Amino acid sequence: MTQVVSEPKTAPSVVSDDAPARRMLNTAVNVTETLTIIAEDPHGVPAKVLARRLGQSLSTTYYALQTLTSVGLVEPSPSAPGLYTLGPRIAELYRGYVANRTLPERLSPILTELREATTARSYLAAWSRGDMEVTHALGRRGATELQDVTQGFRGAAHALAPGKVLLASIRPERWPNYLCASRFETFTPTTIDTPGRLHTDLQRIREQGYAVDVEEFRERVCCVAAPVYDSAGRVLAAIAISVPARRFNRELKDLVHAVRRSAHEASEIFSGLDPLTALVRQTAEA
Repeated sequence: MTQVVSEPKTAPSVVSDDAPARRMLNTAVNVTETLTIIAEDPHGVPAKVLARRLGQSLSTTYYALQTLTSVGLVEPSPSAPGLYTLGPRIAELYRGYVANRTLPERLSPILTELREATTARSYLAAWSRGDMEVTHALGRRGATELQDVTQGFRGAAHALAPGKVLLASIRPERWPNYLCASRFETFTPTTIDTPGRLHTDLQRIREQGYAVDVEEFRERVCCVAAPVYDSAGRVLAAIAISVPARRFNRELKDLVHAVRRSAHEASEIFSGLDPLTALVRQTAEA
């Protein structure tokens, strides 16, 4: 009689399926903590301090520093031998972070608040590919003004308040071709149609801090716009509203106040994104 020998049962693995993921996560956390500690001291941090604070061996710390140095995240400090500071790759990552944080889309909540506060159509415009471009347009119930000025609208910078805000911050050499002629396209009888009149209007905008267009793009429709600044004082975008001309004439002061307040709130979002520029300005003012 043939004896059947059963194969021994395989013992369950004590290593879970997600162990590699956990190791990768631990490595990422370790790198983050290493960079955070190094960033605390601009003169640099010695490997022994890193090892002690991270709770790891000195040999492991040196291996990590060697790896981070090879990719530019860390570099030897010029202050003294044996110290490590953040490397040039950090600046590249930071530029990407700032570029993301300054996307006009981040101003959408403020634009919504402005629409609700003024019960008016609100807009956000930025300078893109050599001309004004409306990046956001939020309508209101029952509004009929400027239905064609929607997201993606380009041009007519000299006839719309947000366009004039942007033009006031840009050198004439960068203006679009349609503003290089001796006469500009007109949309209504009140459209600014000459370089001289436009320069005069832009100077007034720089002085007062906001722009208006009084039935310059559409008859019986007026706009108010104000600039959004970064921490260096550069104009990133323009926030605007459009209202019927009768309301504009009746409530101009309140409308200007609301738009400028929203533009200021938007500027505050970007005020802390450029510490190098802020440091230079602080040094110059000291």
